[in-house]
Amino acid sequence: MAEPELSLKTLRLAALPEFDPPAQLWARIEAEHRRRQLRGRVLRWGGGLAAMLALATVVALAPRPQLAATGPLAQLERRSQELEQAYAGFGQTASPLENEAELRAVELALQQAYDRGAAVDELLPLWQQRNDVLSNLIVLAAGGAQPTRI
Repeated sequence: MAEPELSLKTLRLAALPEFDPPAQLWARIEAEHRRRQLRGRVLRWGGGLAAMLALATVVALAPRPQLAATGPLAQLERRSQELEQAYAGFGQTASPLENEAELRAVELALQQAYDRGAAVDELLPLWQQRNDVLSNLIVLAAGGAQPTRI
C-alpha cells in the first residue's frame, strides 16, 4: 500500500509546472538570513546589557548597613589598630610563637564571632581583650623582657 501512495505523490509532483526563480533570489535569501542572525545577536547582547545594568542599579541603590563610627566598638577597633602599629614598630621578637599565642587566640575568637554574626555586646569584650594583649606585648617588647612560663 505504501508503494501506490508513493507513486501517486511522485506523479503529482511531476505534474507541477517548471519554476525558474529570479537570479537575485538566493542573494536576497542569504541577506535576510544574515539580517535575522544579526538581529538575534543584537537582542541577546542588548538583553544581557540590560540585565547587567539592572543588577548594577540594584546593587548601587541597595541599603548598606552602617557601623557606628563613634560607638564604643569603633573606638576599640581604632585603638587596637593603633596598638598593632605600635607593636609592629618594635620588629620581630625573639620568640613570636610564645609571645603572640594569646593574641592569635583572641583574634581567632574575634573571627569566629564575626563569622557567626555576633552582636556588639559579644564583640566589645573580645576587642578589649585584644587591646590588653597588645598592650602587654608592647610593654614586653619595649622593656626587652620575656614572659615567664610556669
